[in-house]
Amino acid sequence: MRTKLIALSAVTLALAIGINGCGNTEEGASTRPKMTLIVGNEGDDFYKAMECGAKAAANRLGVELDLQGPRAFDTSLQVQIVNSVAAKRPAAVLIAPTDDTALYPPLKQIHAAGTKIVTVDTTLKNKDIVAAAVGSDYVQLGAAAARRLNTLVNGQGKILVIASPPGVTTSDLSRQGLTDALTRYPGLQLVPTQFSGGDAAKSASLVAATLSVHPDLAAVFTLNGGDAQGVVTALREAGKQDRVKFISGDAQPFQVDQLKKGEVAELLLHKPFEIGEKGVEQALAAVKGQPVQPESTTSIVMATAANVDEPGVAKYLYRPC
Repeated sequence: MRTKLIALSAVTLALAIGINGCGNTEEGASTRPKMTLIVGNEGDDFYKAMECGAKAAANRLGVELDLQGPRAFDTSLQVQIVNSVAAKRPAAVLIAPTDDTALYPPLKQIHAAGTKIVTVDTTLKNKDIVAAAVGSDYVQLGAAAARRLNTLVNGQGKILVIASPPGVTTSDLSRQGLTDALTRYPGLQLVPTQFSGGDAAKSASLVAATLSVHPDLAAVFTLNGGDAQGVVTALREAGKQDRVKFISGDAQPFQVDQLKKGEVAELLLHKPFEIGEKGVEQALAAVKGQPVQPESTTSIVMATAANVDEPGVAKYLYRPC
């Protein structure tokens, strides 16, 4: 009996240790900082690449990361998501605001409840609630576009810019960088900027309408990759694909195909993986009360048909993980 009792006690003790061990693991998991990344458009390859970087950093740093995003780059849809996330009271929210003003009130409420706010890619006009802002150097992108456009049209010609509506900080900064840089290229003339925001059908109609007024248009520059298909379609239908040069931001898979076919002269690549990665790092530092970098930017990479397959460029193409 004694032997059996000792054996039974040992089993009981082992079970207790096992149960306690499981409890500690669960408790450890529950204390992992919970964060939510809210992208601008869940179907966009740029944001998918950003999510990959954020997930990589979250796994490395022991962060529990939730991914959210509207089905279109739509402010009202994103506000709904922000409001639903507020009830979960995450330690931090990383967000690419679709509007620099409209997202401020709902984010301010989350911030007031103790959640740290980090913006990724786009940001807010009023940054008093933003612990850190991580994004591309969009002023550099605009300046690079002006420089390349000047080269492509031999320093002379009319340029059409298709951008997102005012209030999207990335687009606003790119246009600022382009406009400032164009003062160095007096032979380039900007025709009225058109606003699409990534709608291919709309961008196609905007290019067609501009060509009817300016048949001598020399080049088109789009800030958003979503507009690229519309531009290519409009130029092809007008028989101008060989005469009108086209530069686009972003590097979505279909854009890379356009580049290799010669339908796009050059692509200006961002580094969304790095933006997502650094966003999580900055958010965790803010949650822990450690120093953060209030604003940080990643550089722009120029892709052409000649260099797009080179490792130093290809690694920045937008691919989901």
